[in-house]
Amino acid sequence: MKQLLMRAVLICLVFEAGCQSAPEKHYPIQGEVISADPAKKLLTVKHGDIPGLMPAMTMTYQVAEPRQIETLQPGDKITADLVVSDTKGRLEKIVQVSKGDGKTTPGTTQRIPEKGDVVPDFALVNQDGKIIHFADYRGKVLLVTFIYTRCPLPDFCPRMNENFRAVQKLLQDVPGSTERAEFLSISFDPEHDIPAVLKHYASLYKKSAPGEKSFNWQFAAPSMKDLPELAQFFGLVYQPGQAQIVHSLSTTVIGPDGKVKKWFPDNEWTPADAAQVIAAAIQRG
Repeated sequence: MKQLLMRAVLICLVFEAGCQSAPEKHYPIQGEVISADPAKKLLTVKHGDIPGLMPAMTMTYQVAEPRQIETLQPGDKITADLVVSDTKGRLEKIVQVSKGDGKTTPGTTQRIPEKGDVVPDFALVNQDGKIIHFADYRGKVLLVTFIYTRCPLPDFCPRMNENFRAVQKLLQDVPGSTERAEFLSISFDPEHDIPAVLKHYASLYKKSAPGEKSFNWQFAAPSMKDLPELAQFFGLVYQPGQAQIVHSLSTTVIGPDGKVKKWFPDNEWTPADAAQVIAAAIQRG
């Protein structure tokens, strides 16, 4: 475990040294408040297309000034400035345009995956057009997360992908890791993320440096029919009937027995967090 922590520090230093800050970009948005959490500086907003950035979306953003959201309630209409840097997106200049009814969005559901939950044998189509099942991973330790290929915010899907790469680096020295640890990124945008799109997207992240071990990392998508059940099991916020993507984050370590070992509900988990859980599961057999 000490080796994992040391490797985590080195990886962080290398990543930071190799990154140069890009200019921030600003995008005006108009939307409806789904929920506000001033204590955590978070605002969940349902908004339309943002030209040049992303399609219509419901997602949770960091806010620069929590005082600006202290009086906001579900249903309020707002305008804001979405500021996107090379590391995160945040909302600034939040203005309430009209008052809502204060009621939460009907049909919003979230299930919290618990340790020991048996993962259903969901079917997916991977980047090669092959049907795969969760049962295929029995006997292995699986790290699974959710993404969509059009996600432009660096602290959402791109961070999950970079975290997966970093976890694989941390596991390089764990005996049996390449045989026992596998990785799966699931798109919750199956209508757009067809196999050809996923294959290209996977090629952007699945590059191994010379001498590095290669882990099995697949990108896949469920059918639209199976998406609600899959999303609910893994703790994604899912809103039936919404004609847009609802973007939340969920990352799960599944043990060789097909049961949940650990669930990470946001983007604050570190590669070392996941690597330690995976290494422990491998060592237990």
